[in-house]
Amino acid sequence: MTVKTIRALAVVGACALVLSTGCFRKKEQPESEGQELSKNPIAAFGQIADAAKKMEQAAKESQDMKPVEPIHFSKLIELLPKAPAGWTADGEPRGETTNAMGFKVSMAEQSFSQEGKSLHVKVTDGAYNAPLYTVITMASQFARESTEGWEKGVTFDGNPGVEKWRKDGGDCDLTVVVGKRYLVEIDGSGVTPEIVHGVWGSVDRAKLAGLK
Repeated sequence: MTVKTIRALAVVGACALVLSTGCFRKKEQPESEGQELSKNPIAAFGQIADAAKKMEQAAKESQDMKPVEPIHFSKLIELLPKAPAGWTADGEPRGETTNAMGFKVSMAEQSFSQEGKSLHVKVTDGAYNAPLYTVITMASQFARESTEGWEKGVTFDGNPGVEKWRKDGGDCDLTVVVGKRYLVEIDGSGVTPEIVHGVWGSVDRAKLAGLK
């Protein structure tokens, strides 16, 4: 991936974030958050340029990422969070290993419910999918807020991610790449961001990042 391509991707991603019309905004708070793109064209260009540099750095880091065999999904199941207080697990957790277009991944997931509310947690071993890491890293630099909700980049323990919240229906989604390899996705309906943050806080990220 060339520097020119990386910068182009950053510009496209930032513009898509600004122009998107549908938008979504622990107890554990992120150590840093993305910034809204300035309405000042010159300042906005500077923000995009900074994001492009960070994406370029992430791309350089990804060059050292050698594709590996994903771990067995049973190990991911062991690290799925338990049902939050007052919530009920919907059946047993499930997992699988798939091979599509020459790319092999393992995943594990579990759903929880509580009086019309729902949570779904999914952990995927991307086996060092470099594009995934670079794109999430770029997206974590930006934020957008409107009357409908927000979408913002977040960083937890150095791990880049994106958080979305839509006021209508209380939909809140959090996606974070852990250790440049594992994708943790928490999707909630009828919930607050605090509940999603609580679920994220119950994930043993250190152990997850250490899986081999």
